[in-house]
Amino acid sequence: MDDRMVIGRFFRTYGASGVGDTPPQPYLPLINDEETTDSPDTMDLNIEMPAEQWAGRIVSEAPAKTGEHPVRFIDGSLSALPVLCLRPPEGWPIPVLVSELGAVALRLTGRSLIRELALVERVLSFVADPFPWAEIEAFARAVVNDAELTARFVPANRPPAERSPFDYEVMRAQAYHRCEQEMLNAERLVLASDSMTPTLVDGKLAGRIGSNRAADRPLLVGIVKRVSSNLHAEGWRTLLGLRPGQRTPLFRLSGIGGGKEADMPTASWFLKLVGGPRLAPNWGFVRVDVPWVQFERHFGSSLGFVGRLSRWLIDARCRQESYSRMPVSLEPIVRAEYSLKSLFTPFGVLRNRFLRQAGVIGGSH
Repeated sequence: MDDRMVIGRFFRTYGASGVGDTPPQPYLPLINDEETTDSPDTMDLNIEMPAEQWAGRIVSEAPAKTGEHPVRFIDGSLSALPVLCLRPPEGWPIPVLVSELGAVALRLTGRSLIRELALVERVLSFVADPFPWAEIEAFARAVVNDAELTARFVPANRPPAERSPFDYEVMRAQAYHRCEQEMLNAERLVLASDSMTPTLVDGKLAGRIGSNRAADRPLLVGIVKRVSSNLHAEGWRTLLGLRPGQRTPLFRLSGIGGGKEADMPTASWFLKLVGGPRLAPNWGFVRVDVPWVQFERHFGSSLGFVGRLSRWLIDARCRQESYSRMPVSLEPIVRAEYSLKSLFTPFGVLRNRFLRQAGVIGGSH
């Protein structure tokens, strides 16, 4: 039996029907690297000054020295939407997500950003537990070998016991989270491809590299766009009162989400990139993370380094007002995102290919 017959039979057996996208329900927990929150016992707020004396710090105009700023920039991207819904014997709605994902590295060469490496992959994901494993294996082989689809199937985890498998959004979220993990794997590979160049990653460092691997490499910077809800009261007052070009005092972040990321203690601070009357008070700043082991060994726990790196980041901020996340974005990362997305197949093309395989449009196979 050829690949298309295997795919078509699987879809027909389990009543595949075409579906559109639905917005995520707000109560669902997300595991995006920008969505996790920091647990209160992981932040040492007394590094630069006592926590109760926190106040905004003006970033100096001193330029960063060689080795104190990134010249390589890594970003990942994910486009994942449901195209079909399956119905196993249990009656659960199983959304089938089609995604393209990947990661890219841009290198600053002179005044130009050059695409150095890009990994792009097409991935298909859904909760596979309700289906016979032999059928899943045959389906996975057929999908990856089909010349039109060439998608790697990654089974999503069954939802936790407290979540109903009859909730379509729960099942969709499980598949989306699985695709996110594949994107994170692509970012890890791109990061590991060069351990000799000062590098900035869009997102948290934890989960992408461990402290033991960060110790011997040059500067590594993580830029996080989400603020911990567990910041102390004086910290919140300081943060919300920052003006562009100011930062919070330095703190040590040593574990996140119940210890999941305790392998990457960081020297961290919040930096205000942009302000103005059109911005909400909780918008326009990012968290800067540098591995604590690097901060101590390479930069001598120097607050001068913190100021010089902060100045470099402010100068590198995005200035495209048409870009929706401009207030919390750096120009090299925006360029990396555009560079990577230009390699993706238009989603409408992918959707129609899978709908044809399922017999939803263009006849059945």
